[in-house]
Amino acid sequence: PIDKTKITAYAEDSEEVQKLPAADYDAIVMQSVPKAIRKKVTREILIGDGTTGHLVGIFDDGATAIDAATDLEITEINETTLDEIIYSFGGDEDVEDAAVLILNKKDLKAFATLRKENGDKVYDIVNNGNTGTIDGIPFILNSACKAISDAATLEGEYSMAYGPLSNYTLAIFSDIDVQRSTDYKFKQGIIAHRGSGFFGGNVTAKNGFLRVKKGTAV
Repeated sequence: PIDKTKITAYAEDSEEVQKLPAADYDAIVMQSVPKAIRKKVTREILIGDGTTGHLVGIFDDGATAIDAATDLEITEINETTLDEIIYSFGGDEDVEDAAVLILNKKDLKAFATLRKENGDKVYDIVNNGNTGTIDGIPFILNSACKAISDAATLEGEYSMAYGPLSNYTLAIFSDIDVQRSTDYKFKQGIIAHRGSGFFGGNVTAKNGFLRVKKGTAV
């Protein structure tokens, strides 16, 4: 199921900002609101719990297209981790686009700093902003993922997702609407900026993603 829900973003600035010379800071705030909504949506695609104001995320139980029994547990990132993820993935449906690994930046660093006995890098990593490749496998960084390499990540918490992005359907029910108001906090001289849009999302292919969680240390 894909249910429609409202995703919002809110920002404030003071009326003094409008009086600053040379730079239109208030316009920059207005432009940042839809960016904030898009960033929020990318987090929701992973960790949304399906309640009001949230999508159904890949890591959520509401993503019923994924059988939890297919989840992969990894205790640490080593020289076999990427192979474990790639060869553990496989659903019953054919896909047309390449699979992508979604992970935390700390785990990307763990891949990048692994060395062989002779000092050579284990993985060939190409960075391009928050995307790139690990040994030719495309990756996307998302801070909503809990890093396996982070000691603060608890056992059983989801850390990565691997699969074709087309296996997640994001429905856009409306354009993002951004409004500006000087009435809400008029007494304090505060300008309010609020953006909203209606979206829905869920995994729509059987076992469309391999979910990787932090395993129990031996």
